[in-house]
Formats: sequence, C-alpha cells, structure tokens
Amino acid sequence: MNIIVQSKTFAVTEALRAFVEKHLTRLFRRKVGISQVTVYLEVVPRRKNDLSSTTAKIYIDLPGKNIVVLEKAEDLYLAITQAAHGAARQLRKIKQRRTQYPPRWAFVPEYRE
Repeated sequence: MNIIVQSKTFAVTEALRAFVEKHLTRLFRRKVGISQVTVYLEVVPRRKNDLSSTTAKIYIDLPGKNIVVLEKAEDLYLAITQAAHGAARQLRKIKQRRTQYPPRWAFVPEYRE
C-alpha cells in the first residue's frame, strides 16, 4: 500500500495524512493491482466567498491504465472524501469490465467430431 500525500500551499499534517490514508485504503480491497496512489491537495482562495477554493486530486497507477480524479469543495476534508468516492467508483467500473470480458486468448475453441 503506497499512498503519497503532497501539497504546495501548506504543510501536510499527520492528522490530514491519516485521514487520507483511512479513506483510500478501501481502494486496495478491489484487487485491481494498484501500484501507487498519489494525492495532491491545494487550498487557494481566489475570492472572499469562493466555494471551490480547495482541491483534492488523486492519481492511481494501474497496469495498463491510470485514473485521475479531481474534486473541488469548500472544505478540504469534503474534497478528499468526494475524490475517494469517485476513485472507488471508477475502480469498480474497471474491475467489472475486466471480469465481464476476459481477454480473447483465454478462449480455446472446442473441436467436435
């Protein structure tokens, strides 16, 4: 389980790192073959009452395909939970496609006499 948490605009505390790891550990239960998860956090208030001032971006490295989930919210913890739910949804779709349609080389034709 390799989870990297990074931020440009502020220092990542241990509590924030633990919160991110708590919400992203459920992604590893899917058994899809995740090699690494990188989380970029950013807080940039553009205006006084900007509702989308915090962003959480999750990059998931999979064999053959990478997933990127970007969520914006008014609270950093809310953005993290929404991004984690979106990543779980995309992983579920990928796993369903892979198990529903096995590769063509898996089919061996039967010969009838």
